[in-house]
Amino acid sequence: MPILGYHRVGEARPDHVPTVSAEAFERQLATLERHRVRVLSLDEAVAALERGDPPPRRSAVVTFDDGYVETYTVAWPILRRFGFPAAVFVTPGEVGLPGFATWDQLVEMSRDAITIGSHTMHHSYLPLVSEDRLPEELIRSKAVIEERLGRPIRYLSYPIGGYTPQAQALAQQAGYQAAFTTNRGVSRAVDRYALRRIKVTERDTNPLLLLAKVSGYYDCFRELKQPA
Repeated sequence: MPILGYHRVGEARPDHVPTVSAEAFERQLATLERHRVRVLSLDEAVAALERGDPPPRRSAVVTFDDGYVETYTVAWPILRRFGFPAAVFVTPGEVGLPGFATWDQLVEMSRDAITIGSHTMHHSYLPLVSEDRLPEELIRSKAVIEERLGRPIRYLSYPIGGYTPQAQALAQQAGYQAAFTTNRGVSRAVDRYALRRIKVTERDTNPLLLLAKVSGYYDCFRELKQPA
């Protein structure tokens, strides 16, 4: 099941954040609509995995990391026009800081087809986090978001795609139903606590490139290269 990974949608800035323009994002969603790709919510996608069902034909999931304010001001209105659900993974320590969505904005999105998940407490690269600090990053972040949004948080995204067996085990113990990475993989086994995503860029306004990424075959070619 292709899981598309975005960061910021809007104007490019002189920073390291991967950014897709609003025009490109709208064209990408139009391509999915035109070719009848069904955009699933995370709940729908993960429920299918839990049942062991094959993903619906011509389906995809849309996700965003970090919770930039443009996710609220730019990406969400475009998603609403197409009637597409999405997921946004946020770091409680960054919510409300300049450039990031506020809690009120996250509450509003969560009431309208946007699933909110955790991106750890401090946007920490988990392979470098000591085992005694993992509960702060994974358990406390979940509790804080649940308290502020008033709803359960079921999904986790590992910052920079990094995770360890200890982080996976704790995520499962904490009650997350699935966790998402960006790493390339070499195994065909589906691990709900290391679900790979496909990075989407400005270049993917080319319909052939985007359709290749949601074809279900794109990841086969990515698997030829070992993870960094």
